[in-house]
Amino acid sequence: MTTRLNNLGSVLGSFLVMSLFGLALAHNFAFIGYKLHPFLLCIAAAAIGYGLIEALFAFVVAVAIYFLGLLVYNHDLLPAADPHVYIIFSFVITAVTLGMVQNSRFRQLLQTRSELEEVRNEGERLRQRLQVVNTANQKLNERILGEVTTVQSFADIARRLSVLEEKDLYNALCDLMVDFVHAQEASVYMLQGERLTLMAEKGWENVPQEARAIVRDRDLLWTALDQRKVVTPLDLDKMDGRTGVDAARRHRRLICAPIFHPQSGEATGVLSVDRLPFAHLHGNTLGMLGVIAKWAGDSLHNASSFQELSRQLVSDDLIPGCIPPILLQDRYNQKAGQGLVVCQLQGLKGLEYADQVWFRKTLANALQPLGGTVGRAGEEAYAVLLPQSGQASAAADGLVSSLKAKVQGHPQASRVSIFVGSASGASYEEAWQQALKSAQRC
Repeated sequence: MTTRLNNLGSVLGSFLVMSLFGLALAHNFAFIGYKLHPFLLCIAAAAIGYGLIEALFAFVVAVAIYFLGLLVYNHDLLPAADPHVYIIFSFVITAVTLGMVQNSRFRQLLQTRSELEEVRNEGERLRQRLQVVNTANQKLNERILGEVTTVQSFADIARRLSVLEEKDLYNALCDLMVDFVHAQEASVYMLQGERLTLMAEKGWENVPQEARAIVRDRDLLWTALDQRKVVTPLDLDKMDGRTGVDAARRHRRLICAPIFHPQSGEATGVLSVDRLPFAHLHGNTLGMLGVIAKWAGDSLHNASSFQELSRQLVSDDLIPGCIPPILLQDRYNQKAGQGLVVCQLQGLKGLEYADQVWFRKTLANALQPLGGTVGRAGEEAYAVLLPQSGQASAAADGLVSSLKAKVQGHPQASRVSIFVGSASGASYEEAWQQALKSAQRC
């Protein structure tokens, strides 16, 4: 309210200054008879500076001063001559037109400010999530360091496991078994379905095909998973009666330690010491391997969490205005009644980089006429958020037609399968699944 009163005071002040100029220069404070009236400047300034309300107030003040001038100089309160009517009419047109235009600009500025604030809030939420992950990583390292007795050696293990990506951790685990358990041969297996798959090894002369994927059997690898502890051949009731060297190396393993998921507690893999000098085959070695296996589970989970978060934060710089997956999901869940158009490009990653760029740019050109918010939804998937759910189906049909026309004739078109679907749902996951079920191939 105080701001509005200050604005009205400024308007009155501008008219007072203009009237004083008229009285001093033309001896006519109301500028009676001037077709290009100076009061239009005051009205325009009020409209541009403050909006419609102040512009209408300026119009009222201008008319009041003008009528007062008519009374003083013409001794007549009702303007009968054409110039007076035109001047008052110009006051009205200027106030209403400029005031409405400025109000529209104010609304646009408020909307832009709201969108900027929304982006700022989303960025703050992402920073908070990163902070949570970093805090969890710090607590993990503190917990690891608190479990060991030889601080310097074990701190080095923690450092080597905490800074690597998931794909590099497997080789690092083999290196740790060589350096700290004195293994001459070591391997890392991860559980994938009903098989243990070899992820990394060190010291082997060759890797038999049978050793790359091990099905369930009575051996140290599966015994370590079943008993959920570090095991040696002594823990087996009996050994296989076969003679010779097993191609899958089942019974040449000396020590196996299971890897557990830190949250669910499920066994996810096995560390295996396959060859070891006899002098190092003792209880301390078993304890050290158990600690490395526990840290391996924590580090693999930590690396997986960081990789998933990084994937959620990556957009596509070849598609203008494309937002990352985590923002796409948040924006859909924040506002009910939106439509979702999904486009999935299967086989895109198998192309040369230049061809991938061509398909992504082509998709960007096809998505542009749809409007809405464009976002990256996955490795080879994109989505568009539309304000109304009823627009999604027609937009998807149009996208299918556009992509067919644009992609047809490209040399690599047969290697890429493009699916387009549309949906709306109570949650992002429901809408996503519904869109995939209704997807049609371009």
